[in-house]
Amino acid sequence: MFNGFYSKEINSTTLLLVSDKFNFLGKNKKLSDSILLYKNDNTFFNQVTEISLFEKVNGKMLINIKYSFNPNILSWILGICFFPLGFLIFILPNKAKDEFEFLLKSIEL
Repeated sequence: MFNGFYSKEINSTTLLLVSDKFNFLGKNKKLSDSILLYKNDNTFFNQVTEISLFEKVNGKMLINIKYSFNPNILSWILGICFFPLGFLIFILPNKAKDEFEFLLKSIEL
């Protein structure tokens, strides 16, 4: 529901060297040599973050971070049962997404 994408040029050539900077996301699941997946379940939303490396034609490396903050079933139940004020619960995943975007821009890769 609340998705985003961030890309940045980096000097590292392997994802393992960069993955230490993302330990705050929890335990990673390695999908391939160039893709890591992090899942985090909170009370009112689920966070899924995919980090991948991409090599450009000129040899430079890009790190691509795709993330989503989706309200879980508890949020939907509260939102529907306490309509219209119940939908204020969706402010929580949106605020978490905004804080994550700020963190991505401030982290040194």
